[in-house]
Amino acid sequence: MSYFEQLHTKQKHTFILVCINFALFMILFAGLGYVFWQSATLVNRLKADLDKAEQAIADLQSRFQTMDTDVIVERLVTTATERLGDSITQVIEDSDFAGQVMQVSEKLDATHDMITKTGEAIQGIDATVKELDTEEMAQLVSYHILKGLGDGFQEAAESRKPNSPEKEDK
Repeated sequence: MSYFEQLHTKQKHTFILVCINFALFMILFAGLGYVFWQSATLVNRLKADLDKAEQAIADLQSRFQTMDTDVIVERLVTTATERLGDSITQVIEDSDFAGQVMQVSEKLDATHDMITKTGEAIQGIDATVKELDTEEMAQLVSYHILKGLGDGFQEAAESRKPNSPEKEDK
């Protein structure tokens, strides 16, 4: 009978080991399921963040494309004209008509030089503004935004990591 008792004891030990292994596999698969669920949640959140970033980039690009250079140049010309008008008025008010005619002539020459220089500057600004490539500017802005968001996505992924030390501190 001792042989049967030993066989029965071995069967009990084998059954207990099988049960323990089954329980450990269940825990392992439950953990894998939890990790898979967390990764899917993180991917969905990152996708939403990326969609927001793409929308912001599209808005910036449309704003650059709708920028009207003629309106900007017109504003510059209007401002320069007003300042020149004020300068001419100041020259006339400051000049003493009873005084030397030479002083008035010098002030008018200075005003003429200022008008000439302002006209040249406005033409240079107009040429520069017309040369601006809004598509290239939009691509550069989108590159820097996406680069910053890439770092932000990495930080977001780390902060949403399960059992991360940063979450335990908060």
